[in-house]
Amino acid sequence: MKLSQLLSPPPFTARHYKRTFVASPDDEASRPSRSLIEVTLESVRRTLDVDISDICDRMPPVEWSPNLWPGEHYQLLAGLVACLQPKTVIEIGTETGLSALCLRKYLPAEGRVVTFDLIPWEKINGTCLASDDFEDGRLTQELADLGDPAVFKKYTSLLSEADFIFADGPKDGRFEPAFAAHLDTITFKKAPYVLFDDIRDRNMLRFWRELEKPKLDISSFGHWTGTGLVQWAP
Repeated sequence: MKLSQLLSPPPFTARHYKRTFVASPDDEASRPSRSLIEVTLESVRRTLDVDISDICDRMPPVEWSPNLWPGEHYQLLAGLVACLQPKTVIEIGTETGLSALCLRKYLPAEGRVVTFDLIPWEKINGTCLASDDFEDGRLTQELADLGDPAVFKKYTSLLSEADFIFADGPKDGRFEPAFAAHLDTITFKKAPYVLFDDIRDRNMLRFWRELEKPKLDISSFGHWTGTGLVQWAP
């Protein structure tokens, strides 16, 4: 394909688009397990019935709709939690807190969300979070770079308890491979499910394709830029 063809605009009109690639699945690093497919199907069914409108109402006006589903992943996050009923959820990338709130809403009574970022939530413009969201201890924020092996080591005990991990990191071609490699050093109490955002982003294509875990591209039920669910089996 010529460079001019790669750089040409798409043959349709869209508010926002990104260039990506599609590739043959038969020679990919791994395939989904039956149990992963079953969890996905049940989570999608649960997603049909969750309601995150109260959380989306916290968002300042934006061009896109955070409660669009499929298309955005926020409702799916709530559906996955409603299905899995995880006691410990780890989020990578707090930003405005919209995802953290969706993850928290359908937690079991003893559940908690620990969200990681490099910037305190109160310093993010347009944050959806408020101080009282943290009062009951079911939501906490840690300021740490889990791509750094020394920093990651400090949180191995917490991470070993994770039932569900939502990785919405920088997609810089470095963090996600490093984080995945660090996860492989942990002896989990139970193999967690890990959801990666933006797997169809150019910087995520190689990482996702080469990830050797039971995995499933569920973008049609998640984020238009790509949503990938992984069963983090040894």
